[in-house]
Amino acid sequence: MNESQRLAVSIVVHNSSLHDLDRSLEALGIAVKEAQREGCLNDVRITMIDNASDQEYLKELKALLQHCQNTGGVVVELIQSAGNLGYGQGHNVAGNNNDAFRLILNPDVFLARESLSHALNFMKENQEVGVVVPRVLDADGDVDYLCKRYPSILDLALRGFAPVWLQKMFTKRLHRYEMRDIDWSIHHCQVELASGCCLLMRGEVWQALGGFSPDYFMYFEDFDLSMRAREITTIAYVPGFEVTHLGGNAARKGWRHIIWFVRSAWVFFNQYGWRFW
Repeated sequence: MNESQRLAVSIVVHNSSLHDLDRSLEALGIAVKEAQREGCLNDVRITMIDNASDQEYLKELKALLQHCQNTGGVVVELIQSAGNLGYGQGHNVAGNNNDAFRLILNPDVFLARESLSHALNFMKENQEVGVVVPRVLDADGDVDYLCKRYPSILDLALRGFAPVWLQKMFTKRLHRYEMRDIDWSIHHCQVELASGCCLLMRGEVWQALGGFSPDYFMYFEDFDLSMRAREITTIAYVPGFEVTHLGGNAARKGWRHIIWFVRSAWVFFNQYGWRFW
């Protein structure tokens, strides 16, 4: 086997939508087969990390994974955590088996058929690139601007918690934070902060970083990873690496997520520097 074509995929769930997960695995299987057909991939290892979901959910999850294996040929190893480790630490559980590439994937992210092929070919042609981020579409098919510049407290407050009428007053500011001034129809190799919903990186980069930092339970673990990754490699945006993401912001998910968001922001700014406006 050519080790340069080995890919490890990790997906973390915690009572996550099984309907979305089913779609995600189906899309992943199609993208993997397309990449294998084009000679971009050989061996693929998919690991599902369950962060202490309830027993009924776990039963349904196992049935879903068995169904995927029987009907779609997608073999997924399931790791059950004793407790909820959080998003980043959940991915870290999957470990590193000297795989050439590592794909971090949300259970509500759906890869386009040729997405992996585009990303892997780009990395093959650009050896200085260690992390690739996708073009992200929302559920309506509109572009979701998930690449960011370094945030201020005001940026985060406006984007995450302000009503629409107030956000409109700061449109120019928020567009700059979301890097909307860049032509996203072409690739870019100067991404500052990447979203953790879907990240493809070289295995050696993942190993050098030691995965996600244990300092973050949820939120900002991807920003922290980006800051550390930029010290040793280049983060590139590749439009042909296209996915659909159904996620939402912390404020829409309840007070627990707001607390996690604020705590992680505190850790992040303490480590990398405060910017208030």
